[in-house]
Amino acid sequence: MPATKPWLETLTLDKLHRVAVNIGSPCSGTKTARVEGIRNVVSSVKSRGEKPLSLLSIDMGIRNLAFAHFTAPKAGDETPAVYDHPTLQAWRRVAIASSSASQNAAKANKLLRDVGSVEDDVGVATKESFEPMDYARHAYALVRDMLATYHPNHIIIERQRFRSGGRAAVPEWTIRVGVFEGMLYAVLRTLIEQGDLEVEVEPMWPSQVNRFWLEGQDRDVVPSLGKKLTGREVKRAKINIVGGILERHAGPGTGAGKISISEEIQPFAKEFVATWKKEIKTKKNEMKSIPKLDDLADSLLQGLAWIEWQDHRKLLEILGSKAVDMETGCML
Repeated sequence: MPATKPWLETLTLDKLHRVAVNIGSPCSGTKTARVEGIRNVVSSVKSRGEKPLSLLSIDMGIRNLAFAHFTAPKAGDETPAVYDHPTLQAWRRVAIASSSASQNAAKANKLLRDVGSVEDDVGVATKESFEPMDYARHAYALVRDMLATYHPNHIIIERQRFRSGGRAAVPEWTIRVGVFEGMLYAVLRTLIEQGDLEVEVEPMWPSQVNRFWLEGQDRDVVPSLGKKLTGREVKRAKINIVGGILERHAGPGTGAGKISISEEIQPFAKEFVATWKKEIKTKKNEMKSIPKLDDLADSLLQGLAWIEWQDHRKLLEILGSKAVDMETGCML
């Protein structure tokens, strides 16, 4: 059987890298591996876009889990896209750890519906329990309440790395978050297997999301520095991107820009922008609120990246090589 999209074989590694960045496929490995990665993700888009999108984007954490909920109608047949203009319906930070599972469940149920402050650490307990039994309760309560509140048909979860920055040791806190991540998948898989839930669950690698926003075409928010950004610089750059998106396109139902913001989230979005503007004026651009803004920014950019990847994948599926500048590898 002949390979699909044989034109991919004619692209250099650099050009394949640019294509991969814009569709969210792996950017490492041999040329053969990259080509197969592009083919696999492009073929996956065929099953999507059959109904309106309800996307829940989760940025993992225990004291600082963040999530964003997007909705988007199906794109019309006349456009090579999967989804039409998305709307941000909910956007929050959640502190999961609690000494009381029942107390945490009640707080989770309330916080998923209420609009709070960027500065809030909702649900922080005076005493935290890291026992697996308590983690399991937290995971079940969080999944149950998110499903009941937002009715997602797609859930994307930030994939945890066990090592970063070349460390030899794995930090204990990283292991704790990894355990909680696994429990979220276990709860969701159990509900799916029992027939109680119809939802697609997908991991999101932060490196792929970062490349899309920091290396992708038409990225005028982050200047090319000619050097690898530090972890703090990456966080600051992503916060700047979100601040810019919200500042320019935070009108409810305007249909302009990357997203619309629901009326309920408008005050929260405006507070994010106000906090962001205040912080970028601090000495040496040292954002003191990075921990509070970073998690929110990650959950929003992760969701938007996933939506744009679907559109770019469908474009490649329909137009093939005509969707790519064969001289540069950039999407047209």
